[in-house]
This record gives sequence, structure tokens and C-alpha cells, in this order.
Amino acid sequence: MIEKYRRQIQELDDLVEISNLLMEDKLFRKNLAKYIDSPYDSEIEKAGKGAFTLGISKAEDAAPDNHDPETAIVTATNEALVRLSCTGARYLTVSTPDNGRIHALGQFKSEDYITSLAFAKKGDTIYLLGETDEENDCQADPKVLDTLVKSIEKGLVSSAHAISRNGLFVSLIESCAPNKLGFDITGDAEIEDKEFLFGRSRYMALITVTEKQENGLVDYLFNYNIPITLLGHVTKGELRLDELSFGYINDFIRE
Repeated sequence: MIEKYRRQIQELDDLVEISNLLMEDKLFRKNLAKYIDSPYDSEIEKAGKGAFTLGISKAEDAAPDNHDPETAIVTATNEALVRLSCTGARYLTVSTPDNGRIHALGQFKSEDYITSLAFAKKGDTIYLLGETDEENDCQADPKVLDTLVKSIEKGLVSSAHAISRNGLFVSLIESCAPNKLGFDITGDAEIEDKEFLFGRSRYMALITVTEKQENGLVDYLFNYNIPITLLGHVTKGELRLDELSFGYINDFIRE
């Protein structure tokens, strides 16, 4: 979805103008409605007469984009696995059916571990989890995915959402929409704000924690040498980067 605005984004310096392009996009609002109805990175379904709860992640198209076909497939597979892990499902298998789409299938250890992508409440802390390996086809580290799932099973994560190729801003809006919450985040000193928000993110996932969860999560990830970056906090509804306001979440989910 971001791709069709790539040229306009390159030409615009005003970040609010860029966000307005997305706000007016019908497909973007349609996708938000999907997450409002079912705020999960994966489809959740029962199997075996309720004996198993499965998660199915469908990656975005494995189109060559700016890469060769083989790299595009690796990237799409990576996206499916990250999406699945964000729901708390343990990875089982990946398949590529005849239509060329990448599907990942996982099983939940317990239904209690099924984790939403939706920010839960004002005041929760937002973190960026992991970093993709650009020298290895942007592949996610399996150790990071495994540790994320175990963090969820330990009750240390409130929400988790894979950061798609559409970038950080889109993923933030998707997490805000279900409960009509907002964010107050800090930019990255190493890159420009436009690239940070609307470029291809080097981070794997957004996660939020409550005040009670925070120390436990940070200590657990530190013990396993898993990179985590403080991003900001969940707000009542305003969307802010440093001193810049993008308005309110209701501006993006209006009918």
C-alpha cells in the first residue's frame, strides 16, 4: 500500500502531508477495519474438535519488488513467521501453495497465550523488538522469534504486532485502531524521521507492556541478548512523534 505513494513520499518533506495520503486511502481504511474486527496478526482457528488452536499467517505477496524472486520469497516467508510469532503461536511449518502465497502455520501452547496486536490501554510502554539482518536477505533471527513467543507465554507482553513492509507508521496506526488509542514516540537519531516512519523498517515488531510487565520483559530479553528499543507510550488518542502531532486516531478510522 505504501508502494503506490513511494514517489510522492520521496517528494514530500511534511510528515503530516504524508500521513494524510494514507488517511484518505480507501484500501488503508479497509485494512484498518479488518484489524478492528479481528485484532490479530494471524487468523486464529480451532482444529481437532477444539483440541488444537492454530494460527495461520498469510504473508504479503512475494513479488520481486526491488529484489530478485528468491529474495522476495525469503522476505515474504520472514513476514509470515514474524506475524505468527506475534500472536504467541509456536512455529510449525511454512508452505507455498499453488497461488504463490506464503503461509505459516503454528500451534498455541494454550488459548491463554493468544496475543492481540491492539494497544490495550493508555500509559503502556511501546518497544521495538529485534532487528532484521539486511546482509542476510532481511531475515529475522529465529532466536528472537522464539524468545518473543516465550515472553508471551510468561505473561510479559501485552500486545505484539509485526512491522510490515509498509513501515512503522502504518503498523502503529493498525495497533492503535482497535481500541481507538494513540501513541507518543521518539524518533531515531540515526535516521531521518521520514525514513523512520515511512521507510522499510529494520525492526521486526512492536510490542507493548504494562508497568508491571516492563521490568520482567526487559530483564528476560537482556538475559538472552535480544535487542529491544524503547519507542514511547500509548496515549488516549493523539498520534505524536516528538513535538509533531498527526492528529487523532479517529481521523484515520472514520467512516
